Amino acid sequence: MLTKISQNSLLKLALQIAGLVLILTVVYLLRRPLLAVLAPVLIAITIAYILNPVAIWLEQRRLSRTMAVLLIFLVFFGLSFVFLARFLPMFIEEVNSLVRRVPQYVQQGQGLLADLYKAASRLNLPPSVPEALEKGLRAAEERLLANLARIPEVTVNVARGLFTFFLVLVLSFYLLRDFDMVGDSIYFIIPRKSRPRARKILHEVDSSLGKYIRGQLVLALVVGVLTYLSLLLLGVEFSLIWGIFAGITNTIPYFGPFLGAVPAVLMALLTSPALALKTILVFVIIQQVESNFISPYVLGKTLGLHPLVVLVALLAGGQFFGIWGLVAAVPAVAVAKIIIRNLALPPLE
Repeated sequence: MLTKISQNSLLKLALQIAGLVLILTVVYLLRRPLLAVLAPVLIAITIAYILNPVAIWLEQRRLSRTMAVLLIFLVFFGLSFVFLARFLPMFIEEVNSLVRRVPQYVQQGQGLLADLYKAASRLNLPPSVPEALEKGLRAAEERLLANLARIPEVTVNVARGLFTFFLVLVLSFYLLRDFDMVGDSIYFIIPRKSRPRARKILHEVDSSLGKYIRGQLVLALVVGVLTYLSLLLLGVEFSLIWGIFAGITNTIPYFGPFLGAVPAVLMALLTSPALALKTILVFVIIQQVESNFISPYVLGKTLGLHPLVVLVALLAGGQFFGIWGLVAAVPAVAVAKIIIRNLALPPLE
């Protein structure tokens, strides 16, 4: 009898795992249309989740939930609108200028490779070294042009952008105002006997990821602003693009700071080796300030993942979903760890 129950449990677990794999496969195959449809909803959920602690804090100061949310939106979206009005035209202009000048930069890079060929012949380096660099340069040019060409198409579509902005605004307002009610309504979809376990999983996910995600956003903003201002003072071209890129990649464990520095350093190198060295020094200083003075106060505890698990997650995320896969890989694995650990435990009574 006990063996039969054990076999049934194993069969049920196997079916659950197979169903999860099937769902993940379908989501991956349909990721582009799904992302296009669900992106405003996901953005609104993220905004509501990030701002909910602020709303709770204002409620504790005897403001009603609706008034707290209105105040948050006046400040948050007001600042967002000012930021977009100020920097979005600059960003589009820099992207268009960079797209036009990529062939010029490639020619300069080929000149540097020619110097490298001469140095290789003097140092008796294998011919495969400069050949690999030249091949990588051509591949980087094609990829950079392909990626940059998509950005103006998205940002110039004003009508679609405004519709998405107001849709996110409305969705995030109602989600934030009725945050507890939305959370409670999720449990009605779940079978009654599974609700205690689901509540425990969501509580652990919130406890583990909440401060981590908010802290990463603060760090990304700080690193992005510091990088932009520093590169602007140094005179590195397209400093706004490199600042935004550095802020986004800073959320990637281990490799993020290096990835964020590479394009700015290469751009500075095309101007002069001295500027490239100054740029490297700037990134080193920013990362030291971020890791030693800012991160301990805003990031909170780690996610409790082994470094090997983090590396494998980053490799998989980058392979299947590119830069955004690198950003989301570690939080996704942390959530999966919590879910798997709770599913492996006996049901809560």
